[in-house]
Amino acid sequence: MEKRVDPKMEKRVDPKQTEAIIEEAVRLQQAHEAGIPQDVLEASAEEMGVAPEHLREAIRRVEEAQARKARRRLYMVLAGGAVFLLLMLNLLYSHSVLNEAWSAVQCRRAQLENVIQRRDSLIPRLEALSQQVNAQQRARLESLAQALRTNSEQARTLLLQLQSDPALRNDWLVTRLMDEITGSENRIAVERKRYLEAVARYEQKARQFPIVLARPILGYPHTVERHLATGK
Repeated sequence: MEKRVDPKMEKRVDPKQTEAIIEEAVRLQQAHEAGIPQDVLEASAEEMGVAPEHLREAIRRVEEAQARKARRRLYMVLAGGAVFLLLMLNLLYSHSVLNEAWSAVQCRRAQLENVIQRRDSLIPRLEALSQQVNAQQRARLESLAQALRTNSEQARTLLLQLQSDPALRNDWLVTRLMDEITGSENRIAVERKRYLEAVARYEQKARQFPIVLARPILGYPHTVERHLATGK
């Protein structure tokens, strides 16, 4: 008795897939027809004096070799994908770490430049004030103005000397300006210390593995300029 199939249960093919399905079926048919049946191959080998068992062993070895090559290709693709994934993860991680450390350096640098500019704005007042004192005091104030531009260590030494000078200490304008300059130098010293600490943290992270591998790719420097922190 013929079995009737419920039309509702028949598998339907999406019309959009029809062309692709037919192309794949033709390809499989062509591949099948292009192959040589094993019995034909055995007959040909027998005519050449090759024993059937040797032919079958040869077929087995060739198939195993092809399977090994396929596995090696698969392993290489998987290994390449894993390496690429690790590289991308390292780039993302390194960028996050370096960007945070580099931003801290830039922030501290900007703050240091800001307090240096405030200190430098006092130098014209110091030079103007030096014209209102005697020749000996003028020379010392001019030396201080020069030191403030070139050497903070020397400037701090001169400041201490000027603040201990009784003649200048009695001058209210000089005393007030010396206090302002001293406060500026103290703020600069604090900001220099913070800047150097931020630089040290950045350079330490830039040398860490695996960040050191990604840093050149990301374009971050391996060291940071310290000329602002030298006071010269």
